[in-house]
Amino acid sequence: MKTAERVTRAIDLFWQLLTGVVMAAFALMLIIMAVQVISRYALGIAVSWTDEASRYLFLAEIFLGSVLALRYQEHIRITLVTDILRPSFRNIAASVADVICVLVLLMLVVGAWNMMGRTAGILASTFRMSFSYIYFIQMISALLMIGLLLGDLYRRIAGGPPTTEEGRSD
Repeated sequence: MKTAERVTRAIDLFWQLLTGVVMAAFALMLIIMAVQVISRYALGIAVSWTDEASRYLFLAEIFLGSVLALRYQEHIRITLVTDILRPSFRNIAASVADVICVLVLLMLVVGAWNMMGRTAGILASTFRMSFSYIYFIQMISALLMIGLLLGDLYRRIAGGPPTTEEGRSD
C-alpha cells in the first residue's frame, strides 16, 4: 500500500470516527434527557447529574458537529451577493471569508486555551470532571476548522479541485 493511500485511509477513518463520536454524544444525550424526564415527572425523583451531563454532551455536539458541517459545506450561508459575482470574484470573496474565519477561530483557540488553564481545577458540581474539558473540545474543534479552511484556501490559490457539496476533496 502506498503512503498516499494510507494517509487517505487514515483521514477517512478520522472523519468516520468524528461522525461516530458526534452521533454517540447525541444518542447519549437523548437517553440521559429521557432518564431525566422520566425520573422527575413519572417517578418524582430528581437525578442531579443528568442536567450537567446533557449540557456537556450538547456542547460537544455543537463544537464537533460544526467541524463536520464545515467539512460538508453545510453551514448556513447567505449567497445573495456572491451568486451574482463572476467566478474569479467569487473565489476572491470566498478566500477573504476564509481568512476572516481563520482569524476568528484563532481568537477562539487562544480564548479556549486561556479558559482551560483557568478552569483546570474547577470540577463539575455533580460528577468529578474538570470544566477544562469543555474548552478543550472547543479548542480542538476550532483547530480542525482552521485546518479545513486553510486547505480550502490553498486549493483556491493553487487552482486545485474545488470543494464539492459531498465533501472536501481531501
